[in-house]
Amino acid sequence: MIASDLSTFGALPSKGMRHLFRDAVDGDVILVAGGENLAQTWYVMHQMLVEDGFVARLAECLERHGPEFTEALSRSSFGARQPFPYILSPAHFEARVRVMYNSVGGWPLRHYAPDAQTSILRDLARASFLSIRDEESAAIVHDLDPTLHPLVAPDCVFLLPGQFTKEDLARKASPEIRELVRQAGRFLTFQCHPRYGNANRDALKSQLSILANQTGLNILLTPIGRVYSFNDGSFLEPFAQDLGDAAFYLPDSATIWDIAYVLSAADLFCGTSLHGVITSLAYGVPFVSLENADPKLANNIRTWGLTGTFPQAAASAIADLGSRALNQKGNSLDAHAGRLREAAEVNMQSLAAVILPN
Repeated sequence: MIASDLSTFGALPSKGMRHLFRDAVDGDVILVAGGENLAQTWYVMHQMLVEDGFVARLAECLERHGPEFTEALSRSSFGARQPFPYILSPAHFEARVRVMYNSVGGWPLRHYAPDAQTSILRDLARASFLSIRDEESAAIVHDLDPTLHPLVAPDCVFLLPGQFTKEDLARKASPEIRELVRQAGRFLTFQCHPRYGNANRDALKSQLSILANQTGLNILLTPIGRVYSFNDGSFLEPFAQDLGDAAFYLPDSATIWDIAYVLSAADLFCGTSLHGVITSLAYGVPFVSLENADPKLANNIRTWGLTGTFPQAAASAIADLGSRALNQKGNSLDAHAGRLREAAEVNMQSLAAVILPN
């Protein structure tokens, strides 16, 4: 969206949307990958990129002037050419480019106004490749435009262990985090965003304490989201005190390598994060996915055929389903991970064949 340098957290420096339109040349492929990118708005993305005080001003603008004005204001702030942040058409570029979408989602698209749906689907129809990571989003796209038959493929994060083994992640992790993992011993990772945590604090404290006592596992509270409305640490850091000596907290300085290392080293993951679940499963770690208002995680669990083995849990059922999930560790879990990794590889091969045809 904007130029940034998050190398402190293990990321690569990135350019902004303006650079994308400026730098593209004839023959380029514009690849939109991951995320609920089919149904995103400028206003929501604007909230993610400003300080909390300005978020309040945006909300006040929305209340005073309405969504159409506020969306236009946010869009102009980024110098955007396209009506929706991640819906890109070759027509938006001066150069002759192809646009491709890999492993994306967009369940909110079902609730968009008809004119917005028409605009989005018109541009999607111009894409050279379209794979979607859950059946719900794919069905929405096909229902709105029956000529579109997107591939349904698991998120490409399932390919992570093929790029970085657990030992690779340990070497890339910071010394501070390696020491924290050593101190934690055998542990489960827990993550949730603040809205879920604040609404279920007492149940989470009780259930995680029961699960830790039953299994002998310590608890490593692991923030994954760091953006507005999904700033996990704002809940998890003070929540660590509720859990007592069995709880450890992954510090805000943790990099993406640290987080991936912690997830791969755990005995169990429990949380609301889709990529927390994906990363854990990819490394053979069982998980408990928490029911919450955002159906994204449930849509993916259902699409991957995991509902029977790993049903979603209410906060009051974490201890029971956590113990049940731990029993899946081994051949059954590895089979699920292998099946999804293979499906993700097939999808990437299909994408590669379109990008670089023989």
